[in-house]
Amino acid sequence: MRTPPARRSGSDRRARGFAAIELVGGTALLLLPVVCLVLALPAWADRQTVARLAARDAARRVALATVCDVGAARDAVRIAATEGGLAADALALTLDCAPGAVLARGAPVTARVTVAVPALAVPALGAVGAWHRTVGQTLVVDPYAAEP
Repeated sequence: MRTPPARRSGSDRRARGFAAIELVGGTALLLLPVVCLVLALPAWADRQTVARLAARDAARRVALATVCDVGAARDAVRIAATEGGLAADALALTLDCAPGAVLARGAPVTARVTVAVPALAVPALGAVGAWHRTVGQTLVVDPYAAEP
C-alpha cells in the first residue's frame, strides 16, 4: 500500500517558484552590462574614424594649398563631421603652422582633430559621459611643386 505524500507547510509552497525568478533576474543582471558595452563599441569606432578622416582631409587641403589656410582646413573638418553623422562643431582642429604662412617645399603639415567619444551610447536613450580622443595626420608639402 502506498503512503500518501507528505503535506508541505505553507512556507515551502511559496518558495517553490523562486528559482525561475532568480534565473531570469540573474541572467538580466549579467547580460545588461554586456549588451550596453556591445551597443557602445560602434560609437567609439565611428567617432575615431570620422576624426581620422577629418585630420587627413585638413592636412591634405593645407599641404596642397602650400599656404597654411586655416579656413580651408576647418571647412574640410566640418564636411567630414557632417558626412560622418556628427554635428558640424563636434570636431576641434589644430594645425602646427601659423595661419597664412607660406609653406616651404617638403615641409611637414600636421593636423590634429579632437572628438568627444561617449562612454556609453544606447541608441534610444542617449549618451552618458565622454572622453576626448585626438588623432593626427602629417603630410608633406609637395617637394616638386612650383614656388607660390
